[in-house]
Amino acid sequence: MASKNIEELLREQKIQAILDKTLKERFKGKLISKVEYFKVSMGTKVIIYCARPRLVLGRANENLDEIKKIVENIANVKDPNIEVIGVENPLLDSEIVADLIASQIERYGNRAIRRIMQRVMEQVMQAGALGIEVRVTGKIIGDRSSTIREQKGYIKKSGELNKIIGKSIRHAKLPSGVIGVQVRILKPTDKLPDRINIKDLSEIKPEELEKIDPSLLEKLAKQGQ
Repeated sequence: MASKNIEELLREQKIQAILDKTLKERFKGKLISKVEYFKVSMGTKVIIYCARPRLVLGRANENLDEIKKIVENIANVKDPNIEVIGVENPLLDSEIVADLIASQIERYGNRAIRRIMQRVMEQVMQAGALGIEVRVTGKIIGDRSSTIREQKGYIKKSGELNKIIGKSIRHAKLPSGVIGVQVRILKPTDKLPDRINIKDLSEIKPEELEKIDPSLLEKLAKQGQ
């Protein structure tokens, strides 16, 4: 029974990975963050997280039938339940930002790459990011492959921080070849291993102070006088 559950879980994870890749490629430029797939009591459910649901679904949900057919073919299911949800802050989502940069490179060409990178990175920082790094690799100018790297804010190179930040990769297809776009964003909610938050005594609950040092309660009481 346990092995069957594990096999089913692995199968669902595989289907989810294929759906994530397929839907992002099919709806490139629609700013999809991630796709979740799972079984529910009434059948199958797919959740698509994105910047704007209307961008994915279309004005009159004209893309919904196509999405359902993609899910049906890949997962071998009938009439899946599709839900499209907008993320809270799209510009802090590295998947969405990578798709945004890649789609704009396809639209405006390789001569606009630096301008696109700078504009989007500035928007990400204004949205509250602590830092962002963008790498664009491919035949940017001429026949030889090269890399453009831009960074704003705090992006420290360390193994622990790489686990926290992660990275997102998308591709732009140009006449000169495929351009790879890699984005790493440090969000304000990410906990950094080398950052220590120091609270004022007034911000700490009395029971917490007593556990640390009972004498701190007396100091806090004197401050309030």
